Amino acid sequence: MSRAAPAPLLSGAHNFRAVRPYKTADGRMLRANNIYRSGELSRLSDTDLGIIAGLNIHLVCDLRTGREQSEFVSRWPEAPAHVKLDLPDRHESDSGPHKIFELIASHQGEAGGVLAMDMLYRRKPKAFARSLQILFQTILGGNGLPLLVHCHAGKDRTGFVVAMLLAAAGVNREDIIEDYIISSHYFLAEKEVLALATWAKRSFGQEIHPASARPMVDTRLDYIEAALQEIDAGWGSVDGYLRDAVGLTGLDREAVQNLLTS
Repeated sequence: MSRAAPAPLLSGAHNFRAVRPYKTADGRMLRANNIYRSGELSRLSDTDLGIIAGLNIHLVCDLRTGREQSEFVSRWPEAPAHVKLDLPDRHESDSGPHKIFELIASHQGEAGGVLAMDMLYRRKPKAFARSLQILFQTILGGNGLPLLVHCHAGKDRTGFVVAMLLAAAGVNREDIIEDYIISSHYFLAEKEVLALATWAKRSFGQEIHPASARPMVDTRLDYIEAALQEIDAGWGSVDGYLRDAVGLTGLDREAVQNLLTS
């Protein structure tokens, strides 16, 4: 059963939150305050920076494209020291924001927006396999925790990558989905639709009708289920995906679980 979402931790990034300490299949618990997730960080206040400094985050995994990073430059406290993970730039891939704007522009209306989101989520397993491989290698290197995973909104790209982190730790599917759905509590739909349409026009030259944009700001069960269904169809299970697409061996999985759980 889904629990109430905590109040926003930061004023300048409402979807910044710590992943809950979920129970794993073998009875252990996900370490508290070890995995954080967020949207873009360009609007953080000085108070926000002070809060982040106290979290002792060692690794920042920014899933945005280079174009997004240049347009929405992150603010971050000068101390403590952290590592920004260098990931493949997916600007030209099938999972970049330009691609969904193109899809929605050619399929107007709410049904078109839902179709575009379904297609986007079904592409995530292949699109993020290499980034996940780099992320897990960094974590296994011993200096990647606590970590922050973020993208522009903090729900789609971030939602998928955090779901795979939780799966690798042994968290059950129901709780993985709950963590994904919690993001819905941090978005004011009409405000986000306007911001999204403005961004699509300004940065990508795409005219997005509000009815088409509305599904983009939602955090729907069907979206994450589409990605999980694609994994089941292509690799048999999430375990198969983590092993064969991401490259985690049995020993790697055990090490990851030891690092992420207690």
